[in-house]
Amino acid sequence: MRKSAFLIVMLAILLASRPARADAPAVKSLFDPSRHMRVADVHPGMKGYGLSVFSGTKIDRFDVEVIDVVKNFNPKYDAILIRCKGDFLEHTGAIAGMSGSPIYLYDQSGQPKMIGAFAYGWPLSKDPLGGVQPIEYMLSLPGSVGNPATQNSDGSAHAMAATPPPHWSIRDVPLPSWGHPTQSVPVLRRSDLRLQPLATPLMTGGMSTATLARIAPLFAGSGLTLMQSGGSGSDAQGKIPPLEPGSVLAVPLLTGDLELTAIGTCTETVGDRIFGFGHPFFGEGRIDLPMGSGSIATVVANLETSFKLGFISRPTGTLTTDQTVGVAGRIGSVPSMIPIQMHIVYDDGSIDQTYRFQAAVHPKWTPVIASAAAMAALAGDKQLPTYHTVQYDMTMDFSNGQSLHVVNTSVNDEGKGFATDLAMPMMAASDNPFKQVELTRLSGTVHISAHADEAEILSVLVPRSKYQPGETVKVYVSYKMFHGGDGIVPVELPLPHDLPNGTYQLIVSDWTRYLQDEQAAAAFKFDARDIGELFDVLRDVTSTRRNAIYMRLVRQADGVAVGHTAMPRLPSSRRQIMMDAGRSDITQFVTSTVKIEPTEMVMDGAAEFSLTIEKQGKVEVRGATPPAANAPSNAPPNAPAPAGAPGSH
Repeated sequence: MRKSAFLIVMLAILLASRPARADAPAVKSLFDPSRHMRVADVHPGMKGYGLSVFSGTKIDRFDVEVIDVVKNFNPKYDAILIRCKGDFLEHTGAIAGMSGSPIYLYDQSGQPKMIGAFAYGWPLSKDPLGGVQPIEYMLSLPGSVGNPATQNSDGSAHAMAATPPPHWSIRDVPLPSWGHPTQSVPVLRRSDLRLQPLATPLMTGGMSTATLARIAPLFAGSGLTLMQSGGSGSDAQGKIPPLEPGSVLAVPLLTGDLELTAIGTCTETVGDRIFGFGHPFFGEGRIDLPMGSGSIATVVANLETSFKLGFISRPTGTLTTDQTVGVAGRIGSVPSMIPIQMHIVYDDGSIDQTYRFQAAVHPKWTPVIASAAAMAALAGDKQLPTYHTVQYDMTMDFSNGQSLHVVNTSVNDEGKGFATDLAMPMMAASDNPFKQVELTRLSGTVHISAHADEAEILSVLVPRSKYQPGETVKVYVSYKMFHGGDGIVPVELPLPHDLPNGTYQLIVSDWTRYLQDEQAAAAFKFDARDIGELFDVLRDVTSTRRNAIYMRLVRQADGVAVGHTAMPRLPSSRRQIMMDAGRSDITQFVTSTVKIEPTEMVMDGAAEFSLTIEKQGKVEVRGATPPAANAPSNAPPNAPAPAGAPGSH
């Protein structure tokens, strides 16, 4: 008994004397009672002032009065309602770009103390009312530095994710939504009755109004609103203003021949650390975005929401944290950006121009930013012709050593197909359950023609309906060119020698129908179980050419796929046993024979037929000798009639 008591005492002494864990150091609070005020000390009627830049780099002062404290405005976070005073703000109301403007209240001794950041407002409000994010919440934002894309050594896409999904499908990748050039550029339309974060103006330089309208939907719902402002500016002396409470806090997302810069306000600085906005930028948690001070050209007073027009002076640090209560970062090193280079060549010799950009690294927004750069480059010197063909040859390099070579053609779509073909692989690589892989470089050449290389499939002639295994199916595709004449393309499909007797479906189509049928016949080809397979899928999909005719002979559902391993032509009993095994990675597999016939035009349309395969017996001939290739569709009366038209069965 004595021995047991002695052991218990010694264990208690050892536990009490253990040093603190090295991985859990005490965090020093940045809240300074001599400088800052807690929300618990705020009451209605308190007066004070705010700081913000309304012109140039001069930090101006405006008066405020507390209306009330809103409890639990955000989960577990309060907010402070204030009324702004002064002719300027009473004329403009809350201004987009003021997000982060520090608000000071006088304490009982008459000393001003920072209570927080001007962060919320009501659009269309008749009074200059706003909401303040308490500084005590903002000062608790973490201050770690580092690219979040390189933090996860275990290969997981998100450090906070518990168990990643077992597989990924390209069908789940969101595609960009585009606007029409005739649409007007949206102006901060955020109207409803909620007290909401002030919009963040996204300044654009080097972009036409029409291009701005096309890419504006890419930023819908982000809290960012595109504003046409021109390139970077600086004050008359060329000095870089310091980041300090009330100064401009600018975040460049794209620099170079096109600029995209978000404008807000710095709330507080503590040593080399800065805090701003008072509400989320994108709400992504850990980020790695360049930041710097800047200047304001003017404030545009708008009936719905007024906003600042501003510029960045030069990046001087890194934003590392983006959370509900604001953003935080450090002054010092500036994160690297992604080089983008596009060589734009017009076939008529009118333009031969190279555009160079630098895009910020962000898992969600880099694809959007790169798409915006692509659209702007296409219309850099002049708008695309009304009828146009865009041929592109682009190389995309990624942080895991993978590369994608994207070669394709789009017609009369204002470059949206080109931009989407770039955005989709980036979105898939950066947002998947395996590993966050960032783009490291994008470069290539784009050729633009002032005519539309596009054709509609009018009909498809199949002279025979019965074949023997190993024979060649010959079809003749009649088409009509956009604003041009008719023509015929012959396409041949060699039949496998092991085809059993039966009836098969033959599909002659454009690239969209081909991809749809691929997903229906072999869904496993579009799924992945690791990052390597994901890039295999991306490589297959991006290699699908628009300027081609696709022939597919569909067999019966004769196999299964286990993951990415196809097992065709299984006995029905064995196939059923495997399908009933209850494994999520087993899918039905339909064997197809595919022939791809390149063309000079982007094709549109499809036709379907039934073919009979017989190993023995006579072969049926449908009609007379088929028309010659490239013959006009108005053939003489004795020519064979088309066996099918687009969409026929």
